[in-house]
Amino acid sequence: MFNNQWNVWRQWRKFQEDRHRIALNRSRRIVPDRMNPFTAMSDTEFVTRFRLRKESVNAIIQEIQVQLPDSADRRGCRVPPHLQVLLTMAAMASGSHQMEVADSYDVSQQLISIVLARVSRALAGLSREYVKFPSPNALTTVIEDFHGIAGMPGVIGCIDCTHIRIARPPREDSEVFRCRKGFFAINTQAVCGPDLSFYNIVVRWPGSVHDAQIFEDSRVCNDLRDGLLPGHLLGDSGYGCRSYLLTPLVAPNSVHEERYNASHARTRNTIERAFGVLKLRFSYLRNVIRTDLETTKAVIVAAVVLHNIAVQTRIDMSDEIRDVNVDLQDVQINGIAKIDDAEPADDEVLLGCLKRDRIIRTHF
Repeated sequence: MFNNQWNVWRQWRKFQEDRHRIALNRSRRIVPDRMNPFTAMSDTEFVTRFRLRKESVNAIIQEIQVQLPDSADRRGCRVPPHLQVLLTMAAMASGSHQMEVADSYDVSQQLISIVLARVSRALAGLSREYVKFPSPNALTTVIEDFHGIAGMPGVIGCIDCTHIRIARPPREDSEVFRCRKGFFAINTQAVCGPDLSFYNIVVRWPGSVHDAQIFEDSRVCNDLRDGLLPGHLLGDSGYGCRSYLLTPLVAPNSVHEERYNASHARTRNTIERAFGVLKLRFSYLRNVIRTDLETTKAVIVAAVVLHNIAVQTRIDMSDEIRDVNVDLQDVQINGIAKIDDAEPADDEVLLGCLKRDRIIRTHF
């Protein structure tokens, strides 16, 4: 009987030793810090949530971190610059209400509001570096790429405006922000390249201001007029035809003119697609932005800066949107072109029409 008890004890002891050895050899489960997406997320998850790769975001943080003092969340915990940037990019990418983003990352809505304004202004300060026309040598490639779309020669960019919805501004002249579609907006002008990156952005005009007036008062118009930029832009018939901005024909009378209009529409479709990708990448721009006006302007410019970085690093989203067809109403409305009251000088219109006719005869 004693031997049986001894054997039972030895078996139990061996079982315990084996169990302890298995536990020691078992790999430990590492719980990632969910407040640090750089370590908690894979590369694919990171791009999905923040729209840029980790190395790109790290580079941005290095550039603007001196402008981002530490903040504290609702528990008094420190929120370093890299988390402020990530919270801002998460809010811009998701398009959700600030409260929903705050709940997702276990911070307060007030903190999201603070860092969104702070980081957006810092990112907007990078626009001179990231939102600009290519060098003269690189513009040759841009012209070739535009020509490859539909045979339109000499194009260095496509121009248009888009309305970014905003809440009604708390000011006496708030009605000037109501656009022709009936909602409050900022009318944002942009020039894009064939790769859907933006070369120029103007974010300071109320929604009721006409596209042609915004262009007339812009720096890019002065640069084109002074010959600082070779080639010409393509715009819809809301602009006046000039030697540096070609528009479609309102009433084409020949096969050649119809070919020109078709080529113009296909090439100018680039700016429509660029706006589509921008708003798809940063859905915050698709909803009504409820921050103050200055913060809203900074958010729009910041989104364009981040979009251009995404294009440079070849994060492609163009396949996720369908081709945007140019609305025929942009070419003709009841047989009358949409020309702003403040038309350019007669000689500019004449030079523009002559250049357009020459291109039609030569290339179409």
